Amino acid sequence: MTTRWKLNQKTGRTIPSEHAEQAALIEWAELAQSHRPELGLLYAIPNGGQRSMRVAISLKREGLKAGVPDLCLPVARSGYHGLYLEMKAQDGRLSTNQRRWRDMLIAQGYGVAVTHGFDAARETLEDYLDDKWRQA
Repeated sequence: MTTRWKLNQKTGRTIPSEHAEQAALIEWAELAQSHRPELGLLYAIPNGGQRSMRVAISLKREGLKAGVPDLCLPVARSGYHGLYLEMKAQDGRLSTNQRRWRDMLIAQGYGVAVTHGFDAARETLEDYLDDKWRQA
C-alpha cells in the first residue's frame, strides 16, 4: 500500500505523497469530464512504484522505460501534439532520466510540464485545454 503522506526531510513537516497528489488529479479529471470531455483521454503511465524483480523484468520486456512522465493527455493544443505531466510532491525533483525524456518529448513537439502537487497539475491541464499554457 502506498502512503498518502511523507515527511519532508528539510522542514520536518508531512506533505502529501506524489501518489496522493496524482490520485486526486485523476479523481478531479473524471469529475470534470462533464464540461471538459478531453480529460477522458488523460491516462497514467505506470513507470514508478515498488515492484518485485520478476514484475519489473516483465514490464521492462513489455517496453517500460525509466523517466517517462507520469501522465499523458493526447489532445493537441497551441501547436503541441499533446501534453505530458510529470507529477512531483511539493519537495520533488526530476531525475536525470526524467530530464532526458522531458527534453526529447519537447523536441518532438509535445508539451511537458513538471507540476508540484494537485493544484499546479489541475491548473496546468486547465490552461492547456484553454490554449493558455506555454512550455516553460
